[in-house]
Amino acid sequence: MDKKTGYKKTPLGTVPSNWNIVEILEVLEYEQPSKYLTNNINKVNNLNNMPVLTANKAFVLGYTEDQDGIYNPDNPVIIFDDFTTASRYIDFRFKIKSSAIKILTAKAGNDTKFLYERLQLVKINTEDHKRRWISEFQEIAIALPPINEQNEIAKLSFTWDRSIRYNEQLLENFINRRRALVLKLTSDIGMNVVLTPLAKGVIKVKTGFIPEKEIFYQEIGIRSHAKGIFHKEPVTGKSLGNKSVFWIEPDCFVVNIVFAWEQAIAKTTEAERGMIASHRFPMYKPKEGVLDLDYLLYFFKSAKGKNLLELASPGGAGRNKTLGQSEFLKLKIPVPPIEEQKEIVRLLNTADKEIELQKKKIEAIKQQKKGLMQQLLTGKKRLKINTI
Repeated sequence: MDKKTGYKKTPLGTVPSNWNIVEILEVLEYEQPSKYLTNNINKVNNLNNMPVLTANKAFVLGYTEDQDGIYNPDNPVIIFDDFTTASRYIDFRFKIKSSAIKILTAKAGNDTKFLYERLQLVKINTEDHKRRWISEFQEIAIALPPINEQNEIAKLSFTWDRSIRYNEQLLENFINRRRALVLKLTSDIGMNVVLTPLAKGVIKVKTGFIPEKEIFYQEIGIRSHAKGIFHKEPVTGKSLGNKSVFWIEPDCFVVNIVFAWEQAIAKTTEAERGMIASHRFPMYKPKEGVLDLDYLLYFFKSAKGKNLLELASPGGAGRNKTLGQSEFLKLKIPVPPIEEQKEIVRLLNTADKEIELQKKKIEAIKQQKKGLMQQLLTGKKRLKINTI
């Protein structure tokens, strides 16, 4: 018995004295998925279609019309990916696509939700591609509390899950509301404002120079899908070779002409001052009082803006689909009065901040749950159990 009252020493460390050390195979049994497999998967969920599941991040791969071989659990089960060891808690009817999935059920006297949460703490190396449940995972030892304590931990886990789902639904509502706002703004602007060629609203910035061989320079890159600028590792002028380079100026609209069709667009800031870009990253400074930089960026982040970038990027897919810079300047976009542009930016900034704060809130809740579960599932923290 450990000196700490009510605890004992075990090969897994100090655990509560009424907990047992068991192998996972003693509390979970598995079933092969062969009876429940389907390759008939649609993205659209029609009436009576069955969800097709994976244990990995995608979770719902789609839906199937197949009505044969549906897994209809009398009690919740766990689906387990034999290669990645990812798992999911399931309490509804489903079908499966991959034969690598195992269906786990709790043996009598054990709580499925508790065991699911406990599996999340098991970490093994999955770099080598092989099946793991039989060969190693089921033989892992865990500390197991009595069923009444399992049940209470499971109930608490469900409470956290409900909070996460509620906040994820709020996030989805915020995203949908922003999407509707963008649609309304672009529609209203298009109806009430004369379309103006970009050339009338921006000035191309092009301060070129010849790099010195022994000096270090830092280039920028632009992520696709309007994910912003990233900074490359500094390199010597010699390593740049004969590449045409230009100094970055802050407060410019910048585009990667190779991936403009994929919305590789951004705005430069003071953080990029002193950095360089190649000829593939032309910069455009909005004319003061005519075009707001953030408005311009928001416009090209929209579906309408993406469509225009595609139109100005002729050719096939990938590197053959390069933005024509003269065609880019000919693109006609709605340019309302500058104060209206700033108001649009304000509304969208507010919506973006709301979404970002909600994402951080969800992540904080998940981390709080993870930390608490780690304590409860290993017996380091105990719940008061009502034995009446």
